[in-house]
Order: sequence, then structure tokens, then C-alpha cells
Amino acid sequence: MTALGLLSLTVIFVFSGVSKLLSLPDFRTTIERLQMPAGRSPIVPVLICAAEIAAGAGLLFSGSRMYAQIAIFIMLAGFGFAVYQAKVVRKQEIVCSCFGSWSSETLGMSTVVKIGLLGLLNVLLSLFSESVDFWSLPAQEVVLTVLSAIGVAVLALVVLNYYTLAQLHPRREE
Repeated sequence: MTALGLLSLTVIFVFSGVSKLLSLPDFRTTIERLQMPAGRSPIVPVLICAAEIAAGAGLLFSGSRMYAQIAIFIMLAGFGFAVYQAKVVRKQEIVCSCFGSWSSETLGMSTVVKIGLLGLLNVLLSLFSESVDFWSLPAQEVVLTVLSAIGVAVLALVVLNYYTLAQLHPRREE
């Protein structure tokens, strides 16, 4: 289970970072709308993407795992603070490209829940998981775990997009 959790976080963070890099203008717009002081610098969105990719990949190596988990915690706290500032303090409706052009959501409760679940998974893995060395696992276990982790990430994207579409197009009463 530890391997599946770590690989799920890896897939989510690496995919998020790469997809944001591939749609960098959209992500820059999100950062600007969040009115983050550091967001005025054109390099900040690139650094955030790079940090997501590095932290996700860092989970794969036992020597860097603790640092990657700390980085993920800090990023999630930063994302959570940005959502709080936008929704509660400034009462803005901001469309976020949290997964680049693969998804588009209005920052809100679903964003908070997503951040909370990822944070909870990260904390649980750091507190209660045994040490996993991906590079010494049998090949069939690695393949199965990688496919399962990709499935978890795809399922999360499908649910997120379904929820977002349901918010945008409320059911008509007949």
C-alpha cells in the first residue's frame, strides 16, 4: 500500500507540473489572478511547476523522500493559503488550471477538499508507512503498482472534471 500511495502522489505531482508547463500561459494567468506578491515574476510559475515535478519524482528515491514530502506539504499549504486569500479574503471567483489544460475548476470547496486529501495522504505516508525501495521490488509488482497509481490519478481527474462540469451546468428541473 505504501508503494501505491507514494506512486499515486508521484503521478499526481509530476503530471500536474508537466501539464502546467505545457499550458504555461494559463497557469501564469491563474497566478496573476491569485494576486500573489511573488506571482509578478515571470519565473515563479516555472519554478512552481519544477518544484512539483521534482517533489513528485523525489518520492521515488528513499534518500530524497523525506525532503520531497516536506516540499509537497509546503506546496499544498501555499496552495491552500492562496485559495483562502482568493475565496475568503478577496471573495474572487478564479478559474484554476491546477492540472494545466487537462482540467479547469473554479477555486472553491472542491479545491480545498483536494488539497486536504493530498495533504492527508502525504502525512499518513510519512508517519505510518514502511520504507519502500522501488528499485528493489520485483518487476511485476512495480508494473502493477505503476498502473494502479496511474489509474488512481486518472480516476481523480475524471471525478474532478465531472464535479466541475456538474457545477457549471446545473440540472434542469422538469
